[in-house]
Amino acid sequence: MENIIKKAKKGDTQATAYIINKYKYLVLKKAGQYHIPGYEYEDLVQHGYLSIIKAIHMYKLGSNSYNGYFINTISTNFAALLKGTIKHLREIPNENIINNNKEYELTIEDQLIAYEEIKELYDAMDSLQPIEREILNRYYINNESFREIACDIEYSYNRITYLRTRAINKLRKIIKRK
Repeated sequence: MENIIKKAKKGDTQATAYIINKYKYLVLKKAGQYHIPGYEYEDLVQHGYLSIIKAIHMYKLGSNSYNGYFINTISTNFAALLKGTIKHLREIPNENIINNNKEYELTIEDQLIAYEEIKELYDAMDSLQPIEREILNRYYINNESFREIACDIEYSYNRITYLRTRAINKLRKIIKRK
């Protein structure tokens, strides 16, 4: 594999395509796990491929594990994209906020955005079944574990986790439509 990486570093497109193909399924999986505002699934896949190309050029030949390096680079770049996007979506009223020792105070705009998003979420939650709403409230609001919820309402642990996942997916669909 080191020979292929060496060829790819020199600009061999076939070697680069081979490496991209090797990590293609990891990129597809990671792209499906992230929901970043302003990015479609295809954009995230392309970002993953660019991460592989970046990893090719940054990889030091002779290092211990090229496989671990590529996997770590892909995962790290997706997380960095999400973090950077969130940072740019926020309005920062003070340019020196990083050097400021005081706690960040939410602006009126921040509060309005949060209020609208919470209102939208509660409206969407009204369409869920009562048991799904109860599980979400107890898990996310009351910080109860799935075990505690399962014991209390006499459902199996697996059923509770299934209902939570189903409720989250319903909420995603409802909120996406709006």
